[in-house]
Amino acid sequence: MRGRTSAIRGKREMDFRKMIRRDKKRWFHADQDRDGDLTIEEFTSFLHPEESPHMRNIVIEETLEDIDIDGDGFLSLEEYIGDMFKPETEGEDEPAWVAQEREQFGLYRDRDGDGKMNSQEIGEWILPTEYDHAEAEAKHLMYETDVNKDDQLTKREILDQYDLFVGSQATDFGEALTRHDEF
Repeated sequence: MRGRTSAIRGKREMDFRKMIRRDKKRWFHADQDRDGDLTIEEFTSFLHPEESPHMRNIVIEETLEDIDIDGDGFLSLEEYIGDMFKPETEGEDEPAWVAQEREQFGLYRDRDGDGKMNSQEIGEWILPTEYDHAEAEAKHLMYETDVNKDDQLTKREILDQYDLFVGSQATDFGEALTRHDEF
């Protein structure tokens, strides 16, 4: 039993060391004035690097570290899918969304068609430069809610999908539904 405990402790120490190395690298990139300390803005970049354009490369690097199982500096289709879906039992059927993600990989993620995602392609996947979150969420809400596809939402259609609206950032997690009296 002692050997197993030592192995577990050793793995935790390695994981902890990896986290420290990762945080030091992120700290360095967030510290734009290179004084070793972080201003409020720099600390915000440290905590939320995806929100700061100058942190884009570190987010891509961290994504590669997390998902690139074979360490070749690229994401294969298997690594891409494996990050989102791992069957709990051998032979388990893949959900339909996994097939859609496989298609997304081939059509949109792997832009150069070489069967793997490079750093630039990974960046466009996780931090797209041509993406409007509010517009995408509005389109998603319309698609899911507009049952008769007339490009107008009725009170009934919204109420039928109330949980979807309450969970949406576009409605401030449902707050917008209580502030308006158009119904």
